[in-house]
Amino acid sequence: MHSICRFSIVSLLLIIYHPETSSAQFIPGKFEFGMYGGTLIYQGDLSESLLGYTHSLKPAIGVFASESLDDYFSVRANITRGEISADESTYSSPAWRRERNFKFSSSVTEFSAQLVWDLFGKTYSPGFRRLSPYFFAGAGLTILNIKRDWSAFNRSYFNSKSSASIGLGVDSLHRLPGVVPVIPIGAGLRYLVSSHIYINAEATYRLTASDYIDGFKYSADPSKNDHYYGVTLGISYRIGRNGTSCPKVTL
Repeated sequence: MHSICRFSIVSLLLIIYHPETSSAQFIPGKFEFGMYGGTLIYQGDLSESLLGYTHSLKPAIGVFASESLDDYFSVRANITRGEISADESTYSSPAWRRERNFKFSSSVTEFSAQLVWDLFGKTYSPGFRRLSPYFFAGAGLTILNIKRDWSAFNRSYFNSKSSASIGLGVDSLHRLPGVVPVIPIGAGLRYLVSSHIYINAEATYRLTASDYIDGFKYSADPSKNDHYYGVTLGISYRIGRNGTSCPKVTL
């Protein structure tokens, strides 16, 4: 009788508390390293559309390292190298752009730190979601080497009392910035190829507090600052190991 009772109690416990058996699974580490390539696009006084100046795009490359805070948030450090430029002689209209004929180019070396939010979290168990969006924002510094050119400025088209002529006199005396603070914000998609490997596609917009990234302010539109953004495709490696999970007891 006592043995039957003990058997019944054990059976009931097994039904209520069913431990999962140990299984091999990927145990993620905190760190992820990656590299990416794409382009940077200037957006400012010398661009003709909301998309910015897209007539002569130059390649951009970068590397990053991130550390997970939990399954949803991580901090990331980025280094990006590229170039931005604009040339008003490439525009067919309006006519005044070809007469003003400003142009500039600048190398871009950006250092930034960002907080990244994975919308669905990172999942590593069998049946994981392979494609997931993420969003990020942060702060950084951009080193510029601005080269501006107004040699083709048509002074007969813009008289000496025009805002373009007066402003050019002011701009020509202004010292161009070598380092500009930026606020990068953006979004991306990550595709999990394997437990270790990700493919990342993202777009990053950089807010700045400078209107001299293109070398011109008062001779153009002093009411708006210059900005730039980038689109990139990259690959990253997530540190981790294959291990054996401990049995879990669930109700």
